[in-house]
Parts: sequence; structure tokens; C-alpha cells
Amino acid sequence: MSMLIFGIGSMSIVMPARAQDLDTLIILPGDARLDPVDFSPYEVEYRSAFGRFFNQVRQFTLDSVDKISVVNLIASPSAVIVDHRIIDAHSMALEGFYSPYFAWGEEFLAARTDTSGYDWTRIPLRGGEPVRMTGVFEHRGMFDDLGFSPTYAALLPLPVGTIFYIPKMQPRRGGSVVTALVEHEVVGRETLSFGAGRSCECWVIEERAANGSISRLWVTREAPFFIKRHRDIGGRRDFVSDIVSFRFY
Repeated sequence: MSMLIFGIGSMSIVMPARAQDLDTLIILPGDARLDPVDFSPYEVEYRSAFGRFFNQVRQFTLDSVDKISVVNLIASPSAVIVDHRIIDAHSMALEGFYSPYFAWGEEFLAARTDTSGYDWTRIPLRGGEPVRMTGVFEHRGMFDDLGFSPTYAALLPLPVGTIFYIPKMQPRRGGSVVTALVEHEVVGRETLSFGAGRSCECWVIEERAANGSISRLWVTREAPFFIKRHRDIGGRRDFVSDIVSFRFY
């Protein structure tokens, strides 16, 4: 049985159980199949089970390298939560993020990553000494795990029925993190309407986590790219995020 592996450099890949039994399409940061989309700065307002939140996306250049800035602003009764992510505009690798993070407790995480590993600092929200954690990645980097960015758009177009795997981060007990290949399938196309009478035809992508959680993502090749997400369908974290409004700056 043939195996298709796309990426940069040579590496050892630990395959998920299902991937071992299929002709497997693995897409890593820097893959030649990625087709990043040029766009003007924009802002999206989403609604979800946690209320409304804003997603602000723009491109910039740092040291002659093009980057994508993704800022998520989430209002809560006591504060405004800020999640900021930096993505390489060509490889689409997630290079760092600054965000509240709760895998190991109530913490703020200042995270830097590259193709070889990570250097993260965990800052307790309720007091205590920061904890620095470093390590090596299996899959030479990872994609944005939240997805509210142009990342999925760069993977498209893919035919309906395509099953592919991309690396995302997974926290581990004891304060470490790994990259794991997460299974996705393009399950269909659907036209969605949103904000001021706009509509677009989306690819519907099903994301299947190792723990059995299934989410669906509605993605298009045009800004604002990420139109809707139905997270953990039928599970304890089941909720939908979709667009309320959208504008270019």
C-alpha cells in the first residue's frame, strides 16, 4: 500500500492507528501543496456558547519575512480575554501565541515555536512562579490549533472525500506538549449566508480528534475564511461558533 507524505526535511512520523491502514495524505508546515491566500486586514464578529467574540487578522513583515497576526478578543463579565497568534505567512506554521491556557491549571502561556520544538513560559493566573518548558517536536512544527485564521484556506481546494492529517499541539500530563497528526476529511460543500446578506460556498471539513471528539469546520478560500465551527458534536463541549458580522479595515 502506498503512502503519501508531504513536508520539509527528513523526519520520523508516528502514525495514528487509522492512518496506518490507509493511503495517507500528511500535510506539514511548508508543504508545497499549501496555497496561502493574500488578503486585506479584516475583523470578524462570531457568536458562540460563551457569547460574542472578535477575530482580527492582518499581515505584516518582520525581518523581511511575511507573518500573519491573529487576535481573538473575548469579553467576559470580569475581563476581556486576549488570545494572540503569529503564523508564518508562507509555511503556515504557528510560530507563537500569547493566551490564557488551562491544560495544567489556570495559567497565561507565552509560547514560541519553530520547526524543531518549543520554548514556552507558563504564568499562573492566581500567583506563583512562572514555569519554563522546552522540548522537541515530532513533526517539525504545527498548524494553528484554534483555526480562526487563513490556515485551513491554504489547504484548499481538496476534493470531497479527501482524508488528510495535519499536526496540531496536544498537551501532556506533567507539563509537556507534543505535536500529533489529527485526522480530517472533506465531507462536502455548502453555501452559508452571513453578515449583511453575504454568502459563500464553503468546504465542510470534519476534524476527528484522537479522543473521539468530532468537529465540523466550514471554510472558504476568501476572507474571512473561517465561517462556522461546530465543536465536539454530541459531546460535553458541543457548541457552535458562527459569523455575526464581517468587515475589512
